[in-house]
Amino acid sequence: MPVDHKRINGPEASLSYKLYSVDYLKALEKEIERTDRGNEEPRKIFLESGILSNARGSAYIEMGNTKVTVAVFDPREIPKNNKHREEGILYCYFKFASFSCAKRKLPQPDSDEKSYALALKRALQPAVCRYTFPNFQVDVFVNVLENDGSALAAAITAAGLALADAGIPMYDVITGACIGIKDDKMFVDPTANEEEICSLVGKTHGTMTVARLSKLEQISEIYQAGCLSLEAIEKALEMLKSVNEEIAPLVQQIIVKKVAKQVKANKLEQEKMDVTEIKDEKD
Repeated sequence: MPVDHKRINGPEASLSYKLYSVDYLKALEKEIERTDRGNEEPRKIFLESGILSNARGSAYIEMGNTKVTVAVFDPREIPKNNKHREEGILYCYFKFASFSCAKRKLPQPDSDEKSYALALKRALQPAVCRYTFPNFQVDVFVNVLENDGSALAAAITAAGLALADAGIPMYDVITGACIGIKDDKMFVDPTANEEEICSLVGKTHGTMTVARLSKLEQISEIYQAGCLSLEAIEKALEMLKSVNEEIAPLVQQIIVKKVAKQVKANKLEQEKMDVTEIKDEKD
């Protein structure tokens, strides 16, 4: 059947007009009231490292129904590099699984994924000692298995843990936290529905994700979407600071546990080698 080139086809990502109807907006306003936790309370976090066997370092994080995996691979030479770089670079790839969102994602990276990848790179660069691998790059691959809000914040926290798990030298532990703002209300660690509500046009609306280095007390990245006033940003930064301070000990605890396990394994291996040498000497 011939193709009608004169017909103007709508975009595949088109949305129904009902999403902007008055009834739909009223329904969203009812859902914004939290019953399971306070507005300043984040969701419970499950965090684990070393979950992928084919990667040098990896991490998995759950924040409510948001599930993210991160894989970090060995440093490799920068492709198509014509000049020497005194500092290595980070290559960050951010991808939503096709089944992770309410609206199915296409295989090709979209604008949100590309902007999240750039934000992740900007957040991780100040935390990594890039001078230790000059003229090389470290690949960081993020895969969102289920997106129920605050995906970028979860990816930042998991990526920092995955880099530490891979043995990449770092200045500090890095964590990420997100907040949604709608008029005079603020929602720490917003869900997907809350992010959608905060994206609707209003006097003050939007979301903000902050990446923070815990010991250095430095902010490495602020990713904002929407229209926020200066007063709202200042208040949000203070709230996100306390949230990041709560997450940092969890990451540190996992790193310490991993190091202690590795030290114990090395000690046992050394004792076996010493026993073998003693037997050889007796023989």
